[in-house]
Amino acid sequence: MTNKKLQSDRDRKMMEMAHAYEMAKAAHQHIYLDAEDFADLAEWYARHNDFVRADEVMQYALSLHPGNTDLLVEQAYERLDREDREGARQILQQIEEEGDDVTILRARLLLEYGREDDAELELDTLEYKYSQNNIIDVVYMYIETNHADKAGEWLEHWRWSTDNVDYCAAMADYLSAIGKFQQAIIYFNKLIDSNPYSPSYWYGLGRCYFELQQYDKAIDACEYALVSDAEYGDAYMLKGYAYSMLHNSRKAQENYEKAIQYNSMSQSFMHILMGINKLETCEWAEAYEHLDKVIRGEKDGNLLNSSIYSDAALCLKYLDLEKCATLIIQYCDKALQVDRFNLEAYLLKGLAYSSHGNEEQCIATWEEAVKLMPEADTWMAISYYGVEAGLFDYALKALHNVEKLDPSYPDLNERLTIIYLLLKDTGKADYYNRISQDSLPQSTMDGVRQMLKDCSKDECIQLLKEHLNKFGGSHNPVI
Repeated sequence: MTNKKLQSDRDRKMMEMAHAYEMAKAAHQHIYLDAEDFADLAEWYARHNDFVRADEVMQYALSLHPGNTDLLVEQAYERLDREDREGARQILQQIEEEGDDVTILRARLLLEYGREDDAELELDTLEYKYSQNNIIDVVYMYIETNHADKAGEWLEHWRWSTDNVDYCAAMADYLSAIGKFQQAIIYFNKLIDSNPYSPSYWYGLGRCYFELQQYDKAIDACEYALVSDAEYGDAYMLKGYAYSMLHNSRKAQENYEKAIQYNSMSQSFMHILMGINKLETCEWAEAYEHLDKVIRGEKDGNLLNSSIYSDAALCLKYLDLEKCATLIIQYCDKALQVDRFNLEAYLLKGLAYSSHGNEEQCIATWEEAVKLMPEADTWMAISYYGVEAGLFDYALKALHNVEKLDPSYPDLNERLTIIYLLLKDTGKADYYNRISQDSLPQSTMDGVRQMLKDCSKDECIQLLKEHLNKFGGSHNPVI
């Protein structure tokens, strides 16, 4: 629960207002608030990622205060929070009054549509251009539209105390937005000194520590945020992400589940994080379950991040390559639509083709990757997948291409030893084993040759993998 005793006066007021509103709605009773209070309440819900309740509040408020400018402005910003630019534009057209808040909203929409020069011209019409409130509003307008450099220009016009809480908050967020996290920490600490129990200040501090890869400190900051607000979903999200970076998947998962419970970020984003967490622990079914939910949430054919599709394909590879080959290819095609340099998508697509006996299509897919990315890394990755596909001759070609591009490539000679063992070429296998930094004992080489003597290709890979398991990754014949 949220500890009201540790909240600021404003936060306590908003919590009490939210409680009164929810009690009235549950009892089917009317509740009357000023338009400004309704706007603040809707913004409070939106800040806690409860957009359904925020929209409900706004609709109810407008039924009591039809056409109110404050409410319409807040409603437009809620639409922008949900990336509904067209909805925000339609609401702006309903506003009949003019004022600086309406002008800033109009400038924000111009930025959303990529009209930066027009947005600046719009801001030039502000009646009180560099008033304290306008500076704060414009700074956040630029930060939220990825124009943080412009935010810095407006902060230079601040003429009041630099110990002002609003100024410190704007500076902290501005410095975070431009990647100056050490400087941002100074301002977040000043904010925490002014209000030690603000969950948003502690969360902001935690984000800075996370970006600086100080994950333990990020977790500590999130813990402090949760002391005063145990339902602060964003703190659970960041805490989970920090645990993930520390390779503590159990703690990461616990916090991601809490983040979903308390509406942190979007459900889609949280499923991405949880899917990645399960990928790192090779829990393929669970990882795919999360990623599949994200993919099923695609809207109007808008493609997602390329890695989401290739990660889903990777899960299916381990779950049932042959059965899922068609779907793997579909995922890889989507990944490559978004990013044609996604090497994993080419590798998985080729492997899926090979699982159905289409070796020519498999090799053609990998050759396409090499044309785009003709580096040693590409050929080395292909060599791993070539072995897994049972295409030992092509895997050998890939390794010799690595040898031409970078003769000192890590584990190259070890991999060549393995390939020649699989091809049952004793002389070449012994040669590359001798020049390997991590060579296999002669007794092992002899044992492997005897073991593989009468094996088929499919049997070779598994037997060799089991036999060489104790010698580590450089001798692992498959990925």
